[in-house]
Amino acid sequence: MLIKLDSLKNNYLFLLIFIIFCIRIIGLYFSPLEVQGDEAQYWYWSTYFDWGYYSKPPLVAWIIGFFTSIFGNSIFILKLPSLLAHFLTSFVLFNLSKAFKRNTEESLWLSITYLLFFAVSLSSNIISTDPFLLLFWSSSLLFFKICLNKKSIKNIILTSIFVALGFYAKYAMIYFFLSSIVLILFTDDKKELIKNILIIFFIVLILISPHLYWVYSTNWVTFIHTGDNFNWNASLYNFEQLINFIVSQFFISTPIILFIFIKQFAKTKKFIQSYSFEIAYSLPILVLITAQSFISRANANWSSVAFIGVTMIAVNILYKNYKKIFLLNTALGLAVLILVSTFIIYPPNISPFNKLQGMKDAAKEIQFLDESLNSDYIVFDDRMNIAKFLYYLPSKNEKLKYLSYGDHPGNHFEMLMPITIDDIKNKKIIIIHRYDLPSNFLKENLLVKQMYEMPNSKNNFYISYFE
Repeated sequence: MLIKLDSLKNNYLFLLIFIIFCIRIIGLYFSPLEVQGDEAQYWYWSTYFDWGYYSKPPLVAWIIGFFTSIFGNSIFILKLPSLLAHFLTSFVLFNLSKAFKRNTEESLWLSITYLLFFAVSLSSNIISTDPFLLLFWSSSLLFFKICLNKKSIKNIILTSIFVALGFYAKYAMIYFFLSSIVLILFTDDKKELIKNILIIFFIVLILISPHLYWVYSTNWVTFIHTGDNFNWNASLYNFEQLINFIVSQFFISTPIILFIFIKQFAKTKKFIQSYSFEIAYSLPILVLITAQSFISRANANWSSVAFIGVTMIAVNILYKNYKKIFLLNTALGLAVLILVSTFIIYPPNISPFNKLQGMKDAAKEIQFLDESLNSDYIVFDDRMNIAKFLYYLPSKNEKLKYLSYGDHPGNHFEMLMPITIDDIKNKKIIIIHRYDLPSNFLKENLLVKQMYEMPNSKNNFYISYFE
């Protein structure tokens, strides 16, 4: 499906997409920011193939591994797939809009609006699971919509493939089936729709079976971790978490986009009739995660897939009725894009930017300290720190271990490279710990010979030498 530009205005809109792409590429290429903990963790996963990893399905690691094996292991290459995924998503959204018989100009505006999401401007500079989830969520909606327009086994298979890829990106892809069940309520030919959904479900089940077997073979470690993220063991019914989550949703896209979506519920009947597909693949997700934020907690990005449907509705309404507001929304998105790109190239001396620098120098300090003390192991008690040092200190990777306290691993590194107190007794140990003093457990079991403070405190760790 190619973009056909049938007017001068459309050419200008396509040029704007190209300009956004160039700004993002330039910002990412010239950025002095280093990898952060999750990025380093995904990179480490990418150094060996598996059907799953401790906290996430494997797709992000596979993609990183593919890019770095071909183009090298630079930070730019490590982060680049996120940027490219967002632009591919904008292309998919153009075609999804066309599947709803909307004209080329509106479809280009949908692509531009997505690219100017506040969250997209930020996440284009970070390798994470969300860009790939959004890509395959949008692709699934595209081919499922085409299937609804014109029934075809080919489109059912393509839908299934993209849903499966979405699962390999992030478990939030399960919302596709939740939303599809809601769509049944809006559909006249319910029997046919149910049949198609069931076919897709069983094909997806077959396609993701290698990952499901991996999860089973690791005692359900990924599912347990995902369940822990919901934090239902904490205090329930938290109004503060609810308010924080609701406010954060206005900054996933832009405040205008979500406001326009909410405003339409004053015209409930007509609204639902006109946008039943988009509502089915957005509203149930927003309601569910908002409820989760109140019951326990929810991160702002957990609802990201819902904003595909939200934005399709908002763009259609703005394009037809409020073009001046549409231009204001675009200007706001461009302003944030330029601001983020400026901060990426010239990071201000404030959090969180100052925490994304200095790790390279810190790794050199650790290397010097290790060689001076001739230590046996370099031990960590925080997954973020060990992930970053695995990336920046490859020559010492065999020495890097994660301190394990219990039977059930708390993260990927405790599962893969654990070390216990008994293992390190009577050894020369450098322990890099998160807090300024070692835990009482460590002090009771080991003799602290010397403590060090890194000259760059922004790295959020301290060093003790045990013997």
